[in-house]
Amino acid sequence: MSVLEFFAPWELSPVLVIFLLSLAAYYWLAMCKTLEEQKGAKYYWQVFSFYTGVLSIYIVSHTYLDYLSQYMFWVHRFQHLVLHHLAPLLIVLGGVGIIRKSLPQWLKDWRKLPVAIRGPFECSYQFIQHPVIAPLVFVGLIYLWLIPSIHFAAMLSESLYYLMNWSMLIDGLLFWWLILGTHWQGEPKGFAVRLIMLIVVVVPQQLLGAYLTLSGEVIYDVYEVCGRAWPISPMVDQIYGGVITWIPASMMSVLGLVLVLRRRLIYQKRKDNETI
Repeated sequence: MSVLEFFAPWELSPVLVIFLLSLAAYYWLAMCKTLEEQKGAKYYWQVFSFYTGVLSIYIVSHTYLDYLSQYMFWVHRFQHLVLHHLAPLLIVLGGVGIIRKSLPQWLKDWRKLPVAIRGPFECSYQFIQHPVIAPLVFVGLIYLWLIPSIHFAAMLSESLYYLMNWSMLIDGLLFWWLILGTHWQGEPKGFAVRLIMLIVVVVPQQLLGAYLTLSGEVIYDVYEVCGRAWPISPMVDQIYGGVITWIPASMMSVLGLVLVLRRRLIYQKRKDNETI
């Protein structure tokens, strides 16, 4: 298989393509406006982080890798590691919040809409972004889609499969935005809450990963029904998937802890300099 064949859409998803292209385009326009407003400023690493995140979503969701994720458990776990952890974190670190600068005016003025229209959306957002609810949903979705009966159904149903992947991506974006979004710059208020949230999500992921890795029986037989992409022992496939769920996913939360601490230190240094 050539490189072009690997990156070509395996199953064309117009919704995903439009979403990613729109995200990339609006970010670019917003970044251009930001550079005009702040002449001399450099945002190389933010731009790199953002577009790396967008590209990684495309790779795991729209290329030959998406095909492999439907026939290999460990590739599936890698796909969700990217969709739920790595890509959203990179996009948030890239400063996705600046996109509001380039949005159409009617979207900027959404708060002027009648409460009956915007109310349900605002309430839903505030609920899912509550510091208690957000980590529960973050971990809960991982567990939900790995319940054997639900996982079996999702891998055999196109609609459920897309719902699974979209839910992981959207929740990942919401969670990491709550943790490291531009609305929080390191102020004491919310610092401890964010540390606790990240600690809370680490332990359940480690327990799940350990269970998948150390289990003495094959848990997901759907890959036997569909057939694996290449010959590999079912137990080896499950162990690899368990390790991915256990270690890299947990390390992403540890990385989040480091970034939260770093932001808090930067804020404190800035405050100390202002008082001198």
